[in-house]
Amino acid sequence: MKSILAILSISLLMISCKKEGCTDTTALNYNAEADVDDGTCVYPEPDPREPYLGNYWVTDSTWIFGSFSEENVYTLQVTTGGTASDTIYLNNLWNDGVAYFAIMAGTNFSIPSQQVSGPYYAEGSGNFTNDVITYQTSGDAYVNHGIGPKQ
Repeated sequence: MKSILAILSISLLMISCKKEGCTDTTALNYNAEADVDDGTCVYPEPDPREPYLGNYWVTDSTWIFGSFSEENVYTLQVTTGGTASDTIYLNNLWNDGVAYFAIMAGTNFSIPSQQVSGPYYAEGSGNFTNDVITYQTSGDAYVNHGIGPKQ
């Protein structure tokens, strides 16, 4: 009888010594010391920009003083660059190899006025619809229209 009580006591101690906490390593509050998941895991909010990141094969047409000038087809890369949760970077916009920033609002974005080359500035807006980016930018004498599917 004493043996059975000793075994039960040891078993009870072993069970009650298990530390509870979040055991999921992907959770924000993961506890490496926890033996038993207690259902308190907290996960990061998904980045709302994620669906729009990637490469787009765009056709970009330039209009100078209202007349068609040229058309370029190139890869435009959309990234976050570790920025605020509403900012994206348009890398290689206008096929010039430079990154310009834009501010997201849902599927739309605005490109605040930025220096583009020499003393010139440009601004614009655009959106993402069904894996297609569309944008328009303008500066002192030109307007660019771009559209392209995600690669």
